[in-house]
Amino acid sequence: MSEVLTPSRRAQSIEPTLIRALRAGMTATTIDFGLGQSDLNMTEEVRTHLRARLDKPLRSPYTPNAGLDEARRAVADHAGVNAEQVLLTCGVQQGLAVAILGLCDPGDEVLVPDPGFPAYDNLVRAADAEPVAYSLRAPEPGAAGWALDPTAIAEGLTSKTRLVILNNPSNPMGSVHDPRALREVLEILSERGIGWVSDEIYEDYIWEGEFISALSVGDGTPQGIVLSGLSKSHHLMGWRLGWMIGPAESLRALTPLHQHMVTCAPRPAQEALIPALAHHDRAMAATREVFAYRRELALDAMEDLGLGSPACADGAFYLFIDVRPWLSTFDTTAQLAEALLREEDVLVIPGEGFGEGGLGHLRIAYTIGGDELKVGLQRLRKFLQRHRLRNGD
Repeated sequence: MSEVLTPSRRAQSIEPTLIRALRAGMTATTIDFGLGQSDLNMTEEVRTHLRARLDKPLRSPYTPNAGLDEARRAVADHAGVNAEQVLLTCGVQQGLAVAILGLCDPGDEVLVPDPGFPAYDNLVRAADAEPVAYSLRAPEPGAAGWALDPTAIAEGLTSKTRLVILNNPSNPMGSVHDPRALREVLEILSERGIGWVSDEIYEDYIWEGEFISALSVGDGTPQGIVLSGLSKSHHLMGWRLGWMIGPAESLRALTPLHQHMVTCAPRPAQEALIPALAHHDRAMAATREVFAYRRELALDAMEDLGLGSPACADGAFYLFIDVRPWLSTFDTTAQLAEALLREEDVLVIPGEGFGEGGLGHLRIAYTIGGDELKVGLQRLRKFLQRHRLRNGD
């Protein structure tokens, strides 16, 4: 490596994810339970709108930094806020980067969930801040698990705490935060004068329990920012369209940072947002029907394997399964996942890729068609049964 171009300390603090490392071993025949991306297509309304817009010349392909007025109004109407409280971003990840880099100073502490999406702590480190893990309560046999624990968050707060990151429904577990616990957490943060960022990209995939947005808690003036977008709900992965919703004055102050990162969210994606949200309820009803069927297939397979129902499969499109009995054969779940890929050509994500709290678990994304899903689950069953027999269980 050239000494002239030696990566900065910030860049070196960013850890490559296990998700991408394992994907490097995939083949054309691999059954992919790895990435959380839907195999469904965008709706016909969105495709028709985009085709029509492509046939029209644009005087200004760039949009305002915060996004097209019409697109921001569409998000505002969808969320029940004012358009001034909406900033359109290049997906939730860029919104997360704007929030963390724009709100944190070196030495600040940011509480992040464990297990949790790996971008959280990596972006905190990129801001020269310190990620502090708060544990989601791991499940006991037969009990609801991976619950948001207000006590764990309260105990993690210090005079250096700048933000708390929430993820509801959660990735990787698929758990939905209990509304009472969420309200208690936000009350604690309000009393302490600490902000929050709530990643709610899976808000449209609720199977059990009650989901409430962090925006709906309190007196209508949030002390935080909600992140969401269209990649999961409307199958627009890669189109890079997300949004930040928060206090108007805070978003105005963060817009220059967003501007110098990306100028604006991609105009075609902003154009797609308008018909997508206009037909949101009908589109999501069709999507939920497909994913409800896939979820039942996956849950039934877990029962057949003797794993029982995962303690959290109430939201999103993930199962987080407990494979600790197999760790007498494999030292880590990463080794187990590598062996599954090598022996059965099935890709899953080891739980330690989401933090120490995920050790002994695997994440399965049921985001592929029913027939392929069945084959992949059968291969997983064969693999686990084979290695269970080797253990003498």
